[in-house]
Order: sequence, then structure tokens, then C-alpha cells
Amino acid sequence: MRTKTWAALALPLLAASATMISAPAAGAATTGAAACTHPAWSNPDAGYGYVKGSSAPLRTGPNAGCPTVATVYAAKLYYHCYVHNSEGNKWTHARIEGTQLNGWIYGGNLDDGGATKPC
Repeated sequence: MRTKTWAALALPLLAASATMISAPAAGAATTGAAACTHPAWSNPDAGYGYVKGSSAPLRTGPNAGCPTVATVYAAKLYYHCYVHNSEGNKWTHARIEGTQLNGWIYGGNLDDGGATKPC
């Protein structure tokens, strides 16, 4: 009799736990990818700067929905140029000193606001 009682209780619990570990909705990934743009950039700016705070992401495009290329800590960043994204936020295209890693970083994450020359 105890086996039946245990099975009767366990089956609904197993079914409930299976729904709690389901994969995230496909829309979540689509939103980030759709929000990521890749504008052209050039290197007219000779400036450089540093991350404000402890770290910031360097991304493939000028939007928080874009994938991260690297996380920048205390490294020097050489600025190339800047754009304003669709939300009106300033993003700087930059390269991490001593590497070939480059990408877009939000101006609010930089100690001086970022590049001064438009792309």
C-alpha cells in the first residue's frame, strides 16, 4: 500500500519538475540577435581610455543585445570612432591594448565617455 501512495505522490512531482527545467523560449535569443547591428567603422580617433568601474563587456555591435567579444577589466582601450545606436546611446569602437581584440563598448562604461570622432 505504501508503494502505491509513494507512486501516486511521486508522479505529479516528477511531471511538475520536468516543466520547470524546460529550455528557454526561442523568442529570448531572437530578441538579442535581432537587436544587434554591425555598422561600419573606421579609425579617425587617436584617443584612448579605460573602463569606469571594475569591468565592462566589449561587444560585436553597439547594443546590449550583441554577443560579448571579451570582458575588459583594467586594460587600456584605443578608440577608433563612435556611433549612436537606435536608442540614442553612444558606443565606441575600440581595441584592447596589446591584443587584436576589438569591438563596441558603451560610452557610459568608459572613464571619459569614449571616442570623439564619429564613424
